[in-house]
Amino acid sequence: MCIRDRFTTVLLFASCTQTKIGYVDVEELMKDYDATKDVEASLKVDQEEMGKSLDSLSNAFQGKVEAYYKKAKRMSTKSREAKEIELQQEQQVIKQAQAQAQQILQQKSQEGIETLTKTVDSVVNAYATTNKFNMILGTQGNGTVMYGDDQINLTEKILDILNAGYEAK
Repeated sequence: MCIRDRFTTVLLFASCTQTKIGYVDVEELMKDYDATKDVEASLKVDQEEMGKSLDSLSNAFQGKVEAYYKKAKRMSTKSREAKEIELQQEQQVIKQAQAQAQQILQQKSQEGIETLTKTVDSVVNAYATTNKFNMILGTQGNGTVMYGDDQINLTEKILDILNAGYEAK
């Protein structure tokens, strides 16, 4: 068989096998996914609760600082220095509590995003396998996919599957 015949055979075979490609707008998908909304609402509740707790600590500390300044002129140098050290230590405790609260919120946010991402990846994988897609691309807004025909935009289909699965839980 000559090279030209092989090339013709390869072209004929290639034209018989069609690559099936779709894409998902990940930004839109995550924005409209009910689980994302619940994760965000949960984080907001946690943030508000932590904020209230930190505010009460800060307000109590501020009261102590104000009381100190009112009494400072009548205090001995030794008493003033001791009270200042005590206030500085309390301020450090409050700063540590704020940093810890921020770290907890960041960790919860990251864990939520990881869980959402795993679920989305799993659903996209199952959808691609079931519907015999060779590739499903992920894009954000007008980013990675420069052009995509709406017929291969799977965002709404995947979103419907995700939300139906989430409601079932």
